[in-house]
Formats: sequence, structure tokens, C-alpha cells
Amino acid sequence: MKINKIEKKDGTLVYRANVYLGVDSLTGKQVRTTSTGKTRKKCEMKANQAINKFIKNGSTVTRKKVYFATFKDLALSWFEGYKLTVKINSINTTKNFFNVYIIPALGRYKPEKISAILLQDIVNEWAKNANTSKIKNGKREKGKSKDFKLLLNYIKRILNYGVQLGALDNNVALQVNLPKLKSRNISKLKYFSTNELKKFLAYLDSLNYSQNNQMHACLYRFLLATGLRVGEALALKWNDINFIEQTIVINKTVVRTANFNNRVQEGAKTKESNRTISFDNKTATMLNIWRKIQNKDIIKITDQFIFSVDNHCYTYANELRILNKHFKNADVNNIGFHGFRHTHASLLMNNDVNPKEIQYRLGHADYGITMNTYAHLNDEKAKDTAVKFGNILDAL
Repeated sequence: MKINKIEKKDGTLVYRANVYLGVDSLTGKQVRTTSTGKTRKKCEMKANQAINKFIKNGSTVTRKKVYFATFKDLALSWFEGYKLTVKINSINTTKNFFNVYIIPALGRYKPEKISAILLQDIVNEWAKNANTSKIKNGKREKGKSKDFKLLLNYIKRILNYGVQLGALDNNVALQVNLPKLKSRNISKLKYFSTNELKKFLAYLDSLNYSQNNQMHACLYRFLLATGLRVGEALALKWNDINFIEQTIVINKTVVRTANFNNRVQEGAKTKESNRTISFDNKTATMLNIWRKIQNKDIIKITDQFIFSVDNHCYTYANELRILNKHFKNADVNNIGFHGFRHTHASLLMNNDVNPKEIQYRLGHADYGITMNTYAHLNDEKAKDTAVKFGNILDAL
């Protein structure tokens, strides 16, 4: 960059540079500008600012500056594009975070008036609420989420979107320091002990004969045998099962939505959740028995949901209500639907099944998730490990 020393008409000296910004992305033409300063350093600084502004504006000078009256307007504009990139569960989660936290805290502000100090105060308050909230059944009080890191990430993405559009000069959220989430005594994973599992299975055997009872008993045993998420199980159709190979293809899930037509979402929870797993002979026999009961011994031509009566796709909320009633009647701990998954994984882990196999079976994206979640040992296993170590020492 060549900087020239210029004498103005009034005799004062200034420094001026002819600055090449680049090729306009919309017109294809080269763009140049000039920068002037009282000193060589000031002139060079203004030139660099012009280049950076050109790049931030999408490498064009023809785009009109976008204006948003409030942060809420900016956030909702970002959200419209975000919805096209994620699944319904992520959309619902983000919408909830917007309504409960982000919009009430920032919605009324003009985007350009939001400062790093303002954001830091808001994030600090979220962290304070999370760290002081009472925890019941593993959950904090409503409005006191521990996910303030995710909330800040949303704000960063929204403000960055504003910068890309030219509505903002910079992203002040990048200057915010993330507070720490204090370790709290949260209840351990809920899963059945050996005795409780036997008790619950005996209860299922004792249920009065009805189509609904048979369907739910089959569902609960299936979840225990496969470790599937309940949404994955409720979305299964008979065509997803290969009885010859005794495998199940998991590639969809039931999501929480009021719209029946959108209840079954193609694609499981994550990329790794799309998988094919095997099941045992006893589970195959159980499924075949349930299929006959479901079809009333009539061969169906059309495919239908496995865990349904009259091919109705059930909601998570309704099924959880029924499950809670069964737990109460069976006089066992309420471990929730996910407790079946934890029980399945714990039984495999405590019987020396390769953790990598458990990871694939559960559809975990990361091996660390499996190990951090299920690498606990029951009391019997811990004693067995101690005995083995003693035997090793004796053999020395």
C-alpha cells in the first residue's frame, strides 16, 4: 500500500492512500477507495478498517445495510434460517430457550446498543440461578437451566448473523466470559437392580390379558432387550425388523409435536443413532406373539407400527403416564423410559461386553459418552474385581 504525503490548500500536511478493497462479489468489478489521516499510521489504520468492512459486508459495496429494530427481530430472522438446518426436536428446544431466556432478557434492545457488559451481566445471572437452584429428580427449577453455555452460544450465532448481514459492526458476545457450572449432588442414573428387574418382569407376566396390556408388556421388554430410546421404538414398523437375521433397522423417531402428521421424524436422534442392531431369540418369539395378537390372527397387507393398537402412533407424554402407573402398581422404583436403556447398558457393561459394541448398540456419537455414563460397577462386580486382583497377587 503506497501512502503519499499531501499538502492541502490551507498548508496543512496529511497522508493519503489509494486502497484496493477487492472484487465486488455482486458486480464482479474491482473496488477501490481512499483513506486519509493526519499521520502515516492513522492513514494505514483507516485503510485496513475499510478493507475489513468490505469483507464483513460480503465483499460488496452495493448491498444495502440491513436494519433490525430490536434484538428480537434479529433473533427471529436468524431462527427462520436455523429451522431449515435441524430436526424438529432441536427446533422445539431452541424455541423454548428463546421464549424462556433469550427474548425476555434481550428482546427489547436495539441490536447495536447491546454491549459486552450487558451480556456478561445476563449470563452471570443465568449462571447464578443454575448454581443456586434446587434440584428435584435430577432437574433444576423452571427458568434456572444449567445450559447457560448453550444460551450464550445462541446469542453469539445471532449476533454473528447480524454482522454477516451488515446490521452490526462486531459481535460483542465474543468478549463475554463463561461462568463455571458448580458441581452439584445430582441423583445417579436410574436403572433397575437385579432384584427390581425380576420383580418388574414378574409383574408384567401377571397383567390381565388385554390388547393394551400385551402391547405395553411387549414394549417394556423390548426396550430392556434392545436399549432403544422410546421414541425410536414407537416409530418402528414391522418392515424395520428382519426376523430371519434377527435385526432391527433404526432410522426414525417419534418426536413431541401436536401435529400428528409430523410425529414420526425421518432420521434418528443423531447420525450415529441411525443403526442396525441384533436381538435375541426370546425377543423374536415375543414380537411374533405380539404381532398375532395385534393382527388378531389376520395377515395384514399394509405395514403398521409395531407398538400400537389400530396402527395409532402414540405420544411420549401419554405413554409416560401409563408407564408411571405400571411402576406404581408393580411397587418398583420409577426409572422412567430412559431407565430401561440404562438397565440394558448396565447389564451389558457388568457382563464384560465390549464398550465399543455397547456404544454402537445405543447409538452414541462418542465413545466417551458410553464410558462416562455406564462405566460404573455394581457391588457384586466390584467385589469380583477385588477377588481377581487378589488371585493375581497370589500367583506372583
